[in-house]
Amino acid sequence: MSSIPVTTAGGSAASGHPRPPPSFLDRVPLYPAEQEAAPSRVCVTGATGYVAGPIVARLLAAGHTVHATSRDPGNMETVAPLMSLPGATERLRLFRADLLKEGSYDEAVAGCDFVIHTASPFALGMSRRDVRRKLIDPAVRGVENVLASVNRTPTVRRVVLTSSIAATMSTRADHGVDRPVDETCWNGTASESWLPYSYSKTLAERRAWELNRQQCRWSLVTVLPGFVLGPFLGSSRSASESVGLLRRLALGWLFWPACPNMGVPHVDIRDVAAAHCLAMVTPNASGRYLAVSGGAGLRAMTSLLASLYPGGRIRAPLLDAPRWAVWLLAPLFDMGRDTVSATWGPPPAFATRRAAQELGMRSWLPLEASLYDMVEDMAGKGMIRHPLPAARRRRDGEGAGVVAGKGGDAPGVEV
Repeated sequence: MSSIPVTTAGGSAASGHPRPPPSFLDRVPLYPAEQEAAPSRVCVTGATGYVAGPIVARLLAAGHTVHATSRDPGNMETVAPLMSLPGATERLRLFRADLLKEGSYDEAVAGCDFVIHTASPFALGMSRRDVRRKLIDPAVRGVENVLASVNRTPTVRRVVLTSSIAATMSTRADHGVDRPVDETCWNGTASESWLPYSYSKTLAERRAWELNRQQCRWSLVTVLPGFVLGPFLGSSRSASESVGLLRRLALGWLFWPACPNMGVPHVDIRDVAAAHCLAMVTPNASGRYLAVSGGAGLRAMTSLLASLYPGGRIRAPLLDAPRWAVWLLAPLFDMGRDTVSATWGPPPAFATRRAAQELGMRSWLPLEASLYDMVEDMAGKGMIRHPLPAARRRRDGEGAGVVAGKGGDAPGVEV
């Protein structure tokens, strides 16, 4: 496995010098298939969202023209980061669209060869009275409205949909504790009252496949990421649940001395972006593709962060927190008690052979790269306090170890 030092040309946390946020292509350059694909016109929905930003960046870097949708393209706070991407001035157009409004995607989809539909709400601690209105309806009706626009646009050849591993299972035991989860697995246990986010993603993906089977012009490919981590475009504190988790981890005291024994199947946002773009340009891509780099418990994740910033504010947990206490206090941290129950213990293993064999994704960024780059990115944007004191950061070469680059097989993943 090769290694990439944490310092860059722009400086590092260790040196105390300012550095720009990591480029989405630094650690995951364009794959040959992306470089060789003919320039196309691509609609990306939910373009100001956490997952969509790096997708747009890769598409622009590969020479494509991007139609980016947003509920409010006039909000410069959210769209300015998109407009600052290389190539955006020449090949990025913004469109207003709403998941719940029929026909609102027509203009954005018009003339496009591909559609990458990422827009969908993500929340793990929503009250039950809001589930239907804020989760399920936008997810399912959003798929229906986007694909209705695709059906009215004869130029579209393929749709790539962002689904989730939540659409494959609720708990480690769903398909057998010893069986790795693969693309044949569907979530049959989530409901509107138990793991409603998982339920919304399952319903939305199933609806997309139903609509795809009703025609024969455009193909559908779905990408199912794990819990997404890594640097992101913009600086919104509500960008994603991932941002919320990192903010809690960076506090340093929340998961010390005891940490919840909850398992998290994870993946770097830059690998997720690559998976979407490869699913778009690979002619024989079809069906579902899992995008998971590995699995880790919150205790292991916190310990890893502590090792990346030795002597800093984040300390490695000493023991597992009692399950009953975590379950009881979960709502205080905007986490559903069903999420605690479903994720307690080690995460399931996932098989990513299809992504390796058909998309060429044979390696994934390791967790330490995702965590380090995300912490540095958020600290640089003033979203969190840096884990190291300023005096320590000024001592060149100290305070951070070496972050591995692209690796091979990761724990919890079969390729």
